[in-house]
Amino acid sequence: MNQPAATAPEGTASAPTRVRERIGGLDLARAVAFMGMVAAHIGDDTTRGSDADGWWWLWIVHGRSSALFAVLAGVSIGIMASRAPSRRHTRVKVAVRAVLLVAVGVVVSALGTPVYVILPNLGLMMLLATVALGWRTRWIWAGAVVLLVGGGLAFDPVLRWTEATGLSSVPLVDRLWWHHYPAIVWTGYLLIGLAVSRLPLRAWTTRMRLMLGGTAVGVGVAALGIAADGQTPWPEADATFGWFPAWASMEAHSYSPVELVSNAGVAVASIGLCLWLSDATGPVLAPLRALGSMAFTAYVGHVVVIAIVGDEMVYEPSNAALVVLLMTFTAAAWAWRRRFRQGPLELMMTEASTAVANVWAPPGQPRAGQPLPR
Repeated sequence: MNQPAATAPEGTASAPTRVRERIGGLDLARAVAFMGMVAAHIGDDTTRGSDADGWWWLWIVHGRSSALFAVLAGVSIGIMASRAPSRRHTRVKVAVRAVLLVAVGVVVSALGTPVYVILPNLGLMMLLATVALGWRTRWIWAGAVVLLVGGGLAFDPVLRWTEATGLSSVPLVDRLWWHHYPAIVWTGYLLIGLAVSRLPLRAWTTRMRLMLGGTAVGVGVAALGIAADGQTPWPEADATFGWFPAWASMEAHSYSPVELVSNAGVAVASIGLCLWLSDATGPVLAPLRALGSMAFTAYVGHVVVIAIVGDEMVYEPSNAALVVLLMTFTAAAWAWRRRFRQGPLELMMTEASTAVANVWAPPGQPRAGQPLPR
């Protein structure tokens, strides 16, 4: 058995999980997502600050790294569900983790850095995604398409409506349609991750399908948007945000259907590549896998660093500082993982969510039964 089966329908238990060790390729993908978000925040891509000699190719990390982070959150929920004694147990664990993400995110946001902190939004997305735990896989894919395409089309009118009604100023609730990482749209990324988690991720054929299929969607949809005269994903001279047709924009965080679906394809391809690369390289990438295994802690840590150094770390970016920070975090994570099973925030989240789930949804009898139909 290559990958744990999905959770069985309510009232029955799922197939036993024989493989419980971490999937190294997923940790590698988490490291890639984290490093991309840090690069988006403090990397010099020639569009910020006074230095014109930055790395222009860093445009690739904007929007895509955070999308990968969200898709991987969905994968984690799916794997958690496959190993849980019941769907109720999973829902309670995810709910507790979501509340902790929101709480930590609110504290980190209060540091006042120029970074748009994704954690509160991600917590809301996780709560919304639990609705789909009992769905058949085909309906999860369909739900993802509806949210990314339909949500992308509806996002701007909904945002204007919430601003007109005052709902956009309600704390936390506003994160559902916030101008960065709107949960009502981005939950589609988590659904994609949930669907991906039901595949045999240790199988070579699955990894090839993820790489090829994700690349086809990511590149193909982006090409469609650019061909339709939507804004390109790379910086252009005298470009202004919001070129029409708006649905075809590839501008990072424009939340057009084209940008959302293309980023989803890139995320899926990245997961497939990391799954293959992790196994192909053996211990060579162990430090990066360690970093990915504690991406939550690392994400909070990098915002704290920005708060300590000051806003100029974002507004006057330095790629030297970017490289030093990433190398430092990677070395620290590697050293930590040589002694401890999880990062500090990951351990807190695991212990708290498991304890609450064991009280509100006791494990009960050993698992048995059929996996959820596809």
